[in-house]
Amino acid sequence: MPIQLGTLTLFEVSEICKKFGLHPVTVRRYFKRGKLRGQKIGKKWYITEEAIRDLFNEGKASGSKA
Repeated sequence: MPIQLGTLTLFEVSEICKKFGLHPVTVRRYFKRGKLRGQKIGKKWYITEEAIRDLFNEGKASGSKA
């Protein structure tokens, strides 16, 4: 379940994996390559809703160059 901090919504890696059918290693690889922005707090990585939106918008921008 996402964490709601005021207007900020945070998702754990496991939630992103379930929602999009990704493997946790893939999500972490996205962090490493800068394709997805996240923040590690303690032992867990968190992703904002905005970072997910940016990932989708990046795909649209690169797809429109053809």
